[in-house]
Amino acid sequence: MKISRSLLGALTLFAWTQLLVVSATTGKSEKKKPNIVFIFTDDQDYRMNSLDYMPNVQKYLVQEGTTYKNHYATIAVCCPSRVGLLRGQYAHNTNITDVLPPFGGYERFNKLKLGEDYLPIWLQKAGYNTNYIGKLMNEYDVFNYNKPTPRGFDYQEQLVDPYTYIYNTAVFSVNGQTPVYYKNAYQTDIIHAKTRAALDRVQKVDKPFFLWVAPMAPHGQFEIFSNGTITTRSPVPAARHANYFKDVKIPRAPHFNPDKQVKTASYWKDLEKLNPTLIEEFDEAYRNRLRSLQAVDELVETLFEELEKLGELDNTYVVYSADNGYHLGQHRAYPGKCTNMEEDINVPFIVRGPGVPKGEESHTVSSHHDLASTFMALAQGDQFVPSWVDGGVIPLTKDLENHPRPVSKESFAVEFWSMENYAENYFPTNARSGPNTYKTVRVISQDYNYMYAVWCTGERELYNLKTDPYELNNLYDDDAHIQLTNRLDALLVVLKQCKAESCRNPWKILHPEDVSVKTLKDALQFDDHYTQFKRVEYKECLNYLTSQNESPQIGNHFNLNGTFNSDHTRLHTEKSDQFVMKSFIKRAEEQKQTIVMPSEYHELFKLVPVASGPVGHEIPDQNFEKFAMPVPTELLETEVKWADYNFYSYGN
Repeated sequence: MKISRSLLGALTLFAWTQLLVVSATTGKSEKKKPNIVFIFTDDQDYRMNSLDYMPNVQKYLVQEGTTYKNHYATIAVCCPSRVGLLRGQYAHNTNITDVLPPFGGYERFNKLKLGEDYLPIWLQKAGYNTNYIGKLMNEYDVFNYNKPTPRGFDYQEQLVDPYTYIYNTAVFSVNGQTPVYYKNAYQTDIIHAKTRAALDRVQKVDKPFFLWVAPMAPHGQFEIFSNGTITTRSPVPAARHANYFKDVKIPRAPHFNPDKQVKTASYWKDLEKLNPTLIEEFDEAYRNRLRSLQAVDELVETLFEELEKLGELDNTYVVYSADNGYHLGQHRAYPGKCTNMEEDINVPFIVRGPGVPKGEESHTVSSHHDLASTFMALAQGDQFVPSWVDGGVIPLTKDLENHPRPVSKESFAVEFWSMENYAENYFPTNARSGPNTYKTVRVISQDYNYMYAVWCTGERELYNLKTDPYELNNLYDDDAHIQLTNRLDALLVVLKQCKAESCRNPWKILHPEDVSVKTLKDALQFDDHYTQFKRVEYKECLNYLTSQNESPQIGNHFNLNGTFNSDHTRLHTEKSDQFVMKSFIKRAEEQKQTIVMPSEYHELFKLVPVASGPVGHEIPDQNFEKFAMPVPTELLETEVKWADYNFYSYGN
């Protein structure tokens, strides 16, 4: 049969049309999953306005994304916070509760096998190429960097101790290989250059990528003296930023160095008013923190420029946060973190990406242990999230608003275990004191905002942060708030030991037969129900977690344990003063002997040369790796427990 040319043309056109339809359909079904970039600074404050001094963060993230104002670290110190984020758990479930052995650090992380089932491995299962650049956690050092190499990363360039906290000495291990150092280089600039190289590298892999970038800034710098003692000093900025912000000062909020000390639990009551000389030194430390963040801000600009150049910007979520916050002079406190103040626990959290509203602020309540589940939801890998994970999914986009594993509606706990309050030792001071073991519950909604804390000393705090945002009026001894306090205490009973779903929906444990109770407001309708609950209390002040020390336990939380007497008057106890006095005596005895690093270890440390002068005059170009030099073998082969010499004694 003969086919006319016109019919043949029509058939050909039809065939091409069908091919295009199939191609379009196939392309749509095989659309690449979104990339995820996570920028994670160290000790960056949110409440002291550090983000305001980062123009690129403002331009590329704040203006083009959503700022989450109620995002929190549930333990305000580095190693426990980072591990909790990696595992999607509270510290009471990871049992990493300190920055140094025996209750924290990289070796304990491995001993507990936490690195065998955590976020990077889940992302790999979801089809992601996983990358890490920067600081992972304390005690990852020049001796154990490959014992084992952190799992779950297709490519990693980790900072290694004892050089992590030195701005002008950049030492990295690449994929568990022999560490190298970059002479006369500014650490953040090397991370910047490695980030730029990573973005080029991941383009050659046919997978979506996850890139975690973790600069050490604005953490304080370590300093080892010739006599072997170790201390910290304020951050060291890149040379090009050294003269920025000469007139900037710490925000003088009402709780900054108050005339009357109103925060009085445990050691707080003994903090003296800061003198003008200290205030000026604190202001300069604040300026150096802002200066050190300028190199991070430049990294942010390069990141977005490279993503746009590579055509990946519209398919990439960029998340910016910090492991914990920071305080400087609030309630008379010396520089540091580790407290339950908003300055230490409320952290920066900004998200930009597909479906994320632009230039908006969100009041959704979330915590670091929610990030693993949230990243996995963005990666379309919910099936790889273990059932034991505590965190839920933050509704970053409309698609995530009805996720079956939502974040806790309005509440979370903050926890800490220490016999002292870690203060950055920038200045000659006896500011270290304690004990600093406490449990705090935060409840935040449109209608209310409460902070309730129980200290191991027996003291308690209740603040209404909606009307008293600076914690100036402790309401605990006000009988008008008894009804509120017993709800918050019962909520803390659950959250201090919650696991998995009970962290996301604690009211279900308190009202197992009434699913309508989902908020504090709902719980306030049940007066008789809460009169039977025991109060949260400690048997003694300890610097580690043991459930027997922290009562009551779920299942044994009924029967009143002396919360009130018959006329609802609070019972008096001298327990707090006894604990505080014992702590001061213990600390005084310990301070009689100064920990000194042996001279041979100090010589080992110096095998990686210090910078010959100020560094960071410019950002390294793409040829920066040719300047990498192997760390001397002697340093790698000598096992030194750096934690024994005060390396992590400042809450690092």
